[in-house]
Amino acid sequence: MRGNFFYKRLGERIITERKNKGFSQEQLALLSDVDRTYLARIEEGKANPTIKVLGKLSKVLKVRLNRLLKGV
Repeated sequence: MRGNFFYKRLGERIITERKNKGFSQEQLALLSDVDRTYLARIEEGKANPTIKVLGKLSKVLKVRLNRLLKGV
């Protein structure tokens, strides 16, 4: 149960950063080379993304990986 809460907060952080940068979910998925449905699952807190995937997302969002993970 505790792990699910972590993934939910991580997903919320990704959504916030994505919207702040003006990206749609589809645009972020395309630019980061991540399947859109997988990105949707990450944002919903229903997927366990690898560090590699989180790195791709943070690179496109121009946000340090530690910022995405801070406080989650």
